[in-house]
Amino acid sequence: MCTIYGFQFPGGWLLPALILLGLAAAVLLFRLLRSGRRPDFRRGAVADRDDALRILRLRLAEGAITADEFKRLRVAVDPQATDGNR
Repeated sequence: MCTIYGFQFPGGWLLPALILLGLAAAVLLFRLLRSGRRPDFRRGAVADRDDALRILRLRLAEGAITADEFKRLRVAVDPQATDGNR
């Protein structure tokens, strides 16, 4: 028998070991689930515009749109981008 603070666990150290193992598994599961749901803190109008421009560049690189379509859509997404430097 295992005695901790006057409480006797049947089976020696098996029950306390299983309790600790269960707590460790619960903590690891909680951390694993929590890390997968982190929000994107970079949301906003600028981030949305940057995402749209990134998608347009990818579509141009893949050949899904022409250079003329890219220029027209880029001005629609970002009116400030009138020069070719962006």
